Amino acid sequence: MKKIVALLALVAIVVGNSSCERILDFKADTTSQIPADSAIVTIEDAEQLLVSVYDVAANAFNGRFQNIPEVMSDNLADPLGLNGEYAQIYRWTSSFFNGSFGGEYRDAYIAIYRANTLLEEVADLEGATAESIERISAEAKFIRALCHYHVVRIWALPYGYTSDNSHLGIPLKLSADQTPQMRATVADVYAAIVSDLLDAEADLPADNGIFADQMAAKGLLAKVYLEMGDFANAKAKAAEVIGSGSFSLEQDLTKRFNDHPNTSLPAEFIFTLVSTNEVVGGDTLVDERGSGYVWNYRSDDPNANPALKASADLYVAATSDTNDLRGQTWYDIRNAGSADELYMISKFDASFIDVPLIHLTEMYLIYAECNVRLNGDADGTGLGYINDLRTRANVASLSSLSVSDVMNERRLEMACEGDRLFQLKRQGVLGEIQKIRGVDWDCPGMVLQFPNFEGTAQGFIYNEEGGCE
Repeated sequence: MKKIVALLALVAIVVGNSSCERILDFKADTTSQIPADSAIVTIEDAEQLLVSVYDVAANAFNGRFQNIPEVMSDNLADPLGLNGEYAQIYRWTSSFFNGSFGGEYRDAYIAIYRANTLLEEVADLEGATAESIERISAEAKFIRALCHYHVVRIWALPYGYTSDNSHLGIPLKLSADQTPQMRATVADVYAAIVSDLLDAEADLPADNGIFADQMAAKGLLAKVYLEMGDFANAKAKAAEVIGSGSFSLEQDLTKRFNDHPNTSLPAEFIFTLVSTNEVVGGDTLVDERGSGYVWNYRSDDPNANPALKASADLYVAATSDTNDLRGQTWYDIRNAGSADELYMISKFDASFIDVPLIHLTEMYLIYAECNVRLNGDADGTGLGYINDLRTRANVASLSSLSVSDVMNERRLEMACEGDRLFQLKRQGVLGEIQKIRGVDWDCPGMVLQFPNFEGTAQGFIYNEEGGCE
């Protein structure tokens, strides 16, 4: 049976209508902590806190987290005066005064803190069973790993930047202790992420309803291993997801980001944030999980002037083959031929869109790249997966496969999903590129500055100032 992992307001139904008020008690905020000794007494309390861990993580991944690296890459046009904070990071000059991005950082650590609280308390709760302890702990580790992974990629230089990865990463928080912490090394951060995901993979159920399951952990491991340059393990985990038989490519490109029935998500979604706008049990549930995308990209109004638009470089790459459905479906040119020609991105032109954080398309791309790097795609399986994507896009199949071919397909498939900058940085580590939009790929502005509240840790080392030139 297809396993769909989703985050949505409907979780209230899963834990029972009587739990709604307590779920609301656990809604994320940035001023209060959870008094574990009083708020978490029973296993039912833990289930409700787990819902809030997913909820606050979903707040960060509604497009806000993904937009940051996309703006810093070569995929988007200069936001100019439409969004000052995005314009700042487009020019690689962010500072700790940039409030919005500090909020996303804080949301990630709220989710981590709550996950840590669960891990420390769940075994001693009333009504806890071996099964519930194992599952809740595994879900908490999955979310903790997901949040650490995205924060370290945005606020630190990539894995492989130094030979032993001793360069500074992010605060690594593996307990509910709220004492301010110094930055751990990138090596230590990634070791913790992999450890959490291996535990999650071992202990998550094969089918966990709307929450994280084994395939979600395997898919995230594939992404993390790829980031680490561990191509053998990345390929192996992607192969396990692909070979599970639980997922298949969605042929309709308009469904990647759209409002789907909550019980009928596209067959390729592995881990998804699901919006909802429906009546359940007489109550109207409204939860927009893709607002960070929709508010910044939506362009289906002819008079729309969204903050984020495609760069000319991306538009040309996506539309150079006039048969390519990706170019036809996801882009729209305005003021063609004029000095103010604009390239709109229509990938997110809908309300209540669902946000797939891990999908089968990416597993195909990971497998294909790793197979080329490991053995030149000697058995042709990587080529087969890439041609499956190209067939869906209505473009001619390739006869052979190179790393460049895979990276080009990855850019076209995952444009504006928060992926591009990290792929360019990986290629920078490998010596395959030197520049991003004309500046060094590892210049100081290619990582965000930490929020100023981290300075409460005496001796905390901020990222280098100076931007990129």
